[in-house]
Amino acid sequence: MFFFNLDATFFINLNLKIKTNSNMKKIISVVVISFLLFSCSSEGDNYRIVTLPIAKVEPETAFAKDSVTEITVKYLRPSNCHFYEDFYYDRYEFTRVVAIYNVEMDRDDCQAFQNDTVSVPLKFKPSELGTYVFKFWKGTNASGEEEFYELEAIVNH
Repeated sequence: MFFFNLDATFFINLNLKIKTNSNMKKIISVVVISFLLFSCSSEGDNYRIVTLPIAKVEPETAFAKDSVTEITVKYLRPSNCHFYEDFYYDRYEFTRVVAIYNVEMDRDDCQAFQNDTVSVPLKFKPSELGTYVFKFWKGTNASGEEEFYELEAIVNH
């Protein structure tokens, strides 16, 4: 038999490493969500989390410090087997990168949609005065380069 002796410093160090690495937090979140979806399936359906591009952004014109402002984000739902899960939201200083997370069910009876536009509100609460740059992911072009809609949110009060 093997016994593992993990003291509190292991968990503290692990927690500190996770807190300092936002990409690691995102990976862990996706793994946990995927695990929950797979383990809760009673009919044998399979699910996966997919990242979808943003089709349109309806920006607000006024942003205030410590106040929540909703930015309407629209994306095209590919089929009746896709369901909104959350936003991919990465931030670094005054830059925000945004995309859409969907749950995609792996079933044989999925029907493709041509123009099923879904609107979801992105809640933004700036904590500092300044100019925030939002980069909304539009997808990957033919050259394999990421493309973004850019929006500047000026927080001056």
